Amino acid sequence: MKRITVLVVSLLLSFVWILPENIYAEDDEPTDLLSETSILIDAKTGEVLAEENPDKRMYPASITKIVTAIMAIESGKMDDVVTISENAASVPGTQVYLVEGEQMTLRQLVQGLMINSGNDAAVAIAEHLSGSEEAFAQDMNEFAKEELGLKNTHFVNPNGLPDDDHYSTAADMAEFTRYAMQFDEFKEIVRTKEFDWKGAGWETTLYNHHKLLWRYDGAIGVKNGYTSKSKHTLVTAAERNGTSLIVVTMKNDSSEQAYQDTIELLNYGFEHYETEKIEKGTVFTNVDGKEIKLNEDKLFTHKINEGFEAKVNEDGNLIIKNDVDEEIASFPLVPDTKKSGAIKEAIGSVKVEDAEGNSLFSVLLKGSLLLLIVLFVWNFIRKRRRRKKKKLRKKRMMEEINRIKGST
Repeated sequence: MKRITVLVVSLLLSFVWILPENIYAEDDEPTDLLSETSILIDAKTGEVLAEENPDKRMYPASITKIVTAIMAIESGKMDDVVTISENAASVPGTQVYLVEGEQMTLRQLVQGLMINSGNDAAVAIAEHLSGSEEAFAQDMNEFAKEELGLKNTHFVNPNGLPDDDHYSTAADMAEFTRYAMQFDEFKEIVRTKEFDWKGAGWETTLYNHHKLLWRYDGAIGVKNGYTSKSKHTLVTAAERNGTSLIVVTMKNDSSEQAYQDTIELLNYGFEHYETEKIEKGTVFTNVDGKEIKLNEDKLFTHKINEGFEAKVNEDGNLIIKNDVDEEIASFPLVPDTKKSGAIKEAIGSVKVEDAEGNSLFSVLLKGSLLLLIVLFVWNFIRKRRRRKKKKLRKKRMMEEINRIKGST
């Protein structure tokens, strides 16, 4: 009986102290998004800051081209001269109007791919690097699985044209983008607002399709997409005060809806989180008194105005903890460090006296049940308000779209 009492008390304490914190964090996140799936991550650390159905497989449309650009840039052949094939010149959809037999650099094709979403440029890149679209798609899939460890993505073409076997997820597209952001040339291309295009079949000024380059402070751009199956997809990177964020939204009914969801997620991220750095050369002392110097910068994400403490534990790992002693990041520094049995970190303990056991249990049980009822009612009301707010926002969005259409 005593063991059961202790177990119940432990469970109730865990529920009382942990659940409200999680509910509060969830309430802080944007809750009226209209995207079917979405994710917000720290671009430098990969930390997930907000998400909704991030692993649901979706049609990516033209955000596929992020991976095509990665393959081109990472090949080291950006100065190669590419001869355009008949197949590339005849690709449907958005184009940069390539002409069979014309020649241009791989770099210019990537610029046409990412700035103007050229489907023909994607095929020309694929054929030059892998010999065919099919072989290039196989290389894309190998890159996704072998290099990045992604399991919910499969490509059959380099441009995202509709195919039942061509899919990805918000989480996977965020990882692709995070990988791409390590290349300065990628960032330079996707943040280009205007580009003078000179080809055999088309000379014009290209304007980047990513509208947040003009509308959001710190936007780096990246890629948008649309097909009738995928609806509107959008991948966005932005940076403010040393913190870089990536947002992916998929399956929106309108492009404006995708942009609004993205802005809401970016605002949430910049208002609540920042990327912190412990610089290379910083010296720590491990539990055995040995000094360890960092040989590279260590980056981690934490809440704004939240303090932190960094120290090396007995396993040789650098542990970052916040103000309430929660671990928010860890880095292996000395993989083969032997554990020191003599030195252990004190974590404290709580002891409940037998004489007070029944009284304490009764108070905790009653308090926990009351709290459960309050939380249930509050959560029910919050969900109803969320649904109403979402419907109202969608109605207003459609009215605005109809108003714009009626005025043109």
